[in-house]
Amino acid sequence: MIILRLFLFTVLILSFSGCGSVLLKPGARGDVLKDTIILSSSDLRKPDLWPMTDWALEALSTAADAEFLDDLEKDVVLHLNMARTDPARYTRDFIEPRIEYFSGVMYREVEGLSLITREGVGAVEECVSDMEDTDPMKPLLPSADISLAALDHALDLSLTGEMGHIGSDGSSLSIRLERYGQWLISIGEVISYGPITGREIVIGLLIDDGVPDRGHRTVVLNPNFTLVGIAVEEHPAYGNICVIDFAVDFISAP
Repeated sequence: MIILRLFLFTVLILSFSGCGSVLLKPGARGDVLKDTIILSSSDLRKPDLWPMTDWALEALSTAADAEFLDDLEKDVVLHLNMARTDPARYTRDFIEPRIEYFSGVMYREVEGLSLITREGVGAVEECVSDMEDTDPMKPLLPSADISLAALDHALDLSLTGEMGHIGSDGSSLSIRLERYGQWLISIGEVISYGPITGREIVIGLLIDDGVPDRGHRTVVLNPNFTLVGIAVEEHPAYGNICVIDFAVDFISAP
């Protein structure tokens, strides 16, 4: 039997905004905040286990023509947009059904594959309730410049094998973004380690198992964000690493 552990924990909390996961501008500056480690075996799942029928995929695939993103990164944008534009339906289709695969803290979809969570089904049920009460919001648009900032950090973490939101050069999210332009109002960042599909990356951040304040979910479902940048690289310890950066607005450098 393959046993994988699901770890979710806080690496750094520096916030003046109250939610622990968003950096505001102007005003006091704090950095964004948490990492999630999700070890998954999505490639072993039956391809029809999570059907996407009747979703307006063309309208939600805002990254379809984004040449600066690869297929997995585009898949992350798609699932972010599905979750944000119809939180209740996304919950019904992809999150609530997971409850039946739990036994205590053990999550199992496929014979021979198990995931050990920290909270068990409770975190899923809490996520379902929260998302059912979340109002729909507009889909995110991918940004090449914000994706470059995300790529800088993903490559750095890939090379160093480290975790967290501070780069090996001491850079914060705001510094990385300011290499490519000016961010406006607020920004946020979440990092996922392990999952290999957009669905599992986004669902892991939404459920936020083991993170008391659900800071990842707060960032992903922040209705003020309009732009997103994504970069997926390999991590020496955890497989895939996905850095997702958000902004309310961004002015590219001349």
